[in-house]
Amino acid sequence: MLVRQGLRRIIESHGGFSVIAEAQTGTEAVELCRLHQPDLAVLDVTMKDLNGLDALVLIRQQVPHTAVAMLSMHADERYVLRALRSGARAYLVKDCVEDELIEALFAVVNGKIYLSPSVEAFRFLPADATDRYDSLTTRERQIYQLLAEGNSSKDVANKLDLSLHTVETHRSRLMDKLGIHTVAELVLSAVRRGLVS
Repeated sequence: MLVRQGLRRIIESHGGFSVIAEAQTGTEAVELCRLHQPDLAVLDVTMKDLNGLDALVLIRQQVPHTAVAMLSMHADERYVLRALRSGARAYLVKDCVEDELIEALFAVVNGKIYLSPSVEAFRFLPADATDRYDSLTTRERQIYQLLAEGNSSKDVANKLDLSLHTVETHRSRLMDKLGIHTVAELVLSAVRRGLVS
C-alpha cells in the first residue's frame, strides 16, 4: 500500500499523467485495465494471485493498446527477457530514482522502450534463451503461484472455481515441467523466480 501511494504521488506530481486505478493483485490489475482501458499500466513483478509477468501477458492480449512498464526488485536477466518478450515497454529496477521513473513513463507513452541502466545489457541476449517456466500454461502458472503462496490444492480449487481433481492434474503437470517433486521445492523455485517473497 505504501509503495503504491508513493508511486501515485510521484506519477501525479509530474504533468501529463493521472492515476485512474490501483490494483493489489495481478488479477485485479488485468480487470482494471480491461475496465478503464488506460494508455499505460505499471506492474510489479511480484504481485499476489497472478504475478506481474503473467498479468502483463493477459493485459497485452485483452487490452493491446495499453502499454506496460514493469517495476521490479529483480535485476535478473530471466525477468527482463520474459517481460520484453511478453510485450513490456519498460523494465525498471525498484532502486531507480524519481526522475528515471518519469523518464521511463514518458518514453513508453511515446512508443519507445526503456530499461534501467543496470539491466540494459540484457536486451542484447540471444532470443532463444529459455526458462522452464515459459513452458507452463497460463492456468498452470496461476496454480503454481497460488500454491507457492501457501494455498492448499483445495484452497486453489475454491479460489479458481475448479474441481480439486483439475487442480491436482495441473499441479502434477507443472511440477513435471519444472522438474520439481515436493511442495517445498515448488515454493523455493517460486521464491527464486521472484514470484513470491
